This record gives sequence, structure tokens and C-alpha cells, in this order.
Amino acid sequence: MEGRNRDHRARAMHRVVRALLGAVVACIAALGAALALATPASADGAGGAVTDDSGIDYGALAGDGTNGKDTAGGGHSSGPTCTYELMGGADGFPVRDLDGNLIQTTVGGFWYQKTCDGVFSGAVYIVGQPNAVDPGVVAAGVLKRMNLPLPEVALSPVGDQIVNLPSWFWIPNWETLRGTATVGGVTVRVTAQPRSARWSFGDGTTSACSPGIPWAPAADASRACTHTWLRSSAAQAAETFRLNVVVSWDASYTVAGGAGGGALAPLTRTTTTPIRVAEVQAINERTGR
Repeated sequence: MEGRNRDHRARAMHRVVRALLGAVVACIAALGAALALATPASADGAGGAVTDDSGIDYGALAGDGTNGKDTAGGGHSSGPTCTYELMGGADGFPVRDLDGNLIQTTVGGFWYQKTCDGVFSGAVYIVGQPNAVDPGVVAAGVLKRMNLPLPEVALSPVGDQIVNLPSWFWIPNWETLRGTATVGGVTVRVTAQPRSARWSFGDGTTSACSPGIPWAPAADASRACTHTWLRSSAAQAAETFRLNVVVSWDASYTVAGGAGGGALAPLTRTTTTPIRVAEVQAINERTGR
């Protein structure tokens, strides 16, 4: 497998070099990896936020090499580790895509080799000098591409809730996320974590409890988030209450190979879900004589 991977990488690199010499890039595939030349998007000054055709800043959204996801209480999740290496080639040299169309580039940029988890992933053109990377801009771009999830909502009991019975609620995907971008010898590591949640239960009440824990006979009630509906949802639109939760995220970044680091702009994610709350009628039936 390793030998095939090295062979694939060598053949892919050979074809990119041919593209930089003005040839039409041919498509190859091995182990599910494809060669692609990406067009530049926008740039915020030298070394600014440039995206490839995957919508990833510098083609380099990455993680710390591990993946994991815990239920409420916080694990972490990461993506593949990707880097960008300067390939060379004259500024403005014509390069064409797989269909033979000229790829439009902006003067003052360079072609870079994109490698993810050791596998060649394509070539991307970046505007700005390699030594002019702004770590803060890179960090903001990585955070934007980390796809912070919408909060998941879990309740106990499952399904319909019951009037006057405390409902337990929690956020299963309450976890820390990490992303890393390496550009021009500068590595930026971004950490994002949910900080707080604000619940609106549709009956006029709210709560700031988070993240909550699943109900279990031996569950620690002091860590639980609960709510008791005092009336049914029968009179509401679609006979449901609209349960709304807004999760606020904090994010920060560190820099290796350059100066910078600190907090990034906070973000929020919101989920709204319909909840049916029913009344349970007790029936007393007299039996026997």
C-alpha cells in the first residue's frame, strides 16, 4: 500500500509540473485521491484569505491527526492534516484545467502543492508573498471552514413530553474542535469550543443550562438540565412548542513559525425543533361488585 501511495504521489507531481509548463493537466485517480487545479477566489491583501475550489482557506484545513467525538462533556474532533508547499513556476505562467480552459490567476502569487495526510491533493494558486502570511487572517479562515455544527437536541423521555413531568435535555455534540493550517512555513492552530447555551422552550420560559447529561437511574442530577411543561402543546401551531437553543462558541489560535495568537471572534449556532407535549389522563375504573 505504501509503495502504491508513493507511486501515485510521484505520478501526480509529474503531471502538475507538466501543467506548470503549459500542458493540459490529465486526471488521475488512485486510492480515491484525485488531482485538481484550483482557481483563486478572493484575497484580503498579501497572504490574505485565499480559497481553493474546495472552499478551504489555502487548501489547508487540518487537525491534530486524531479524530474523536464524546457525548456531552466534551471530546474533540479534527480533520485531516494538510499543508501547502511552494512549487515554483513563473508568475502568471499559463496553466489550464482538465477541460483545457485557462486558469485565471492574479499577478503576485505562487503555485503551491497541497498535501493532506501525506497524499498529494492538487495544486492551488495563492496571491501574496510566501513570507507575508498573516496568521490572524489564516486563523479566521480556518475557523470559518471548520463547520461548527448546529447543536443537536436530545430529550428524555424520547418522543412526546408529558405535562408536569420533568424532561431532561442535553446537547450530544458538545465538543471541542481543532483545525490547523500550514502556509509558507507558518502553522496556525485553531481551537473552538462551545461556551454556553440558551434554551427557549416555547412556553415563555428560558434556561441557560448546558450542556446537560442523558437521563439514567444513577445519573448525577446536579449536572442535569431539566424543564417541566405545565400545559400541553395542543393549542399551539402544529400542536407543538418550538424548542430553540443557541450555543455560543469561543475560539482562539496559536502560531508556530511566526508571531501572533489570541482570541478570534465568537460565533453562535442555533437549532429549533418542534416538541409535542401531551397530557396523560388517569382513568379510574371500578371492577367487581
